[in-house]
Amino acid sequence: MIWHTARRARCLRSVLLDYLNCQHQNLLKRTYSLNNLRQSFDKQLISRSIPAGNMLNITTKPDNIQIRLIKPEESERVLEFLRIHYYPEEPLNASIEPKRQEDADEEYTMSMVKHGMSLMAIEPISQNLKDRIVGALIVGPKDANEADNLFKAANRATTRKWLHMTQLLGCVERDANVCERYKVQRVLHNHALGVDNKMRGKNIGSRLITEMIKVAKDAKFEAITADCTSFYSAKLYERLGFECINTIYYSDYKDTNKLQVFRPEPPHTCIKTYGYRL
Repeated sequence: MIWHTARRARCLRSVLLDYLNCQHQNLLKRTYSLNNLRQSFDKQLISRSIPAGNMLNITTKPDNIQIRLIKPEESERVLEFLRIHYYPEEPLNASIEPKRQEDADEEYTMSMVKHGMSLMAIEPISQNLKDRIVGALIVGPKDANEADNLFKAANRATTRKWLHMTQLLGCVERDANVCERYKVQRVLHNHALGVDNKMRGKNIGSRLITEMIKVAKDAKFEAITADCTSFYSAKLYERLGFECINTIYYSDYKDTNKLQVFRPEPPHTCIKTYGYRL
């Protein structure tokens, strides 16, 4: 009886061990399959995050990119960056002859750096070389007189292109009327945002704007505005919580002969002004 009991116990033990081993193997196979599935999904996710052209997918964040304030002595270097990565694609500038940006435009934009709130994104290269600029955001203060200032600049303009640019932007400021709309006096305005063509889709534009919001708060501004001449920049500011407060279509702005002045390539159809209360 004892012998039969022991034999039965050994048999049960053998069966149990075989069962547990089988379950263990199945578990390993399932884990392996799940890992493969996860790796495959990750690869698909990464490939889909790489934008084509001006697509707005923002999924990667290079750890070595640094955001910092632009120093006045860096203005020329930043301007050279904007000449390559901002002006040629900016719809207002590119949709009227001559295609090259006006000297007055560059001078006006870069004059904002002196206020000490413009930012740039840099990629460190090595200790012996200068950091590489991969993004820049030029901002400056404005008040309730901004529309009048732009119309006065239009009257002083010495070229047709700069006249129409400042005149249209004056209309944009007049219609948005942000100081009255928000009941504020101190507003920080975004003038130019450029990102290196090879670095787009890496969250650089968003990081520049997010850091600019912090700078504006620290400087006690009451609101932020941006006149988005590009379809893509408008989408970016929308995604970051800015409110569209005015829209002017390029087709509605005409010269004294009733001819449309600015004719950007699609999908750029209008200038949208965005506001952000602080």
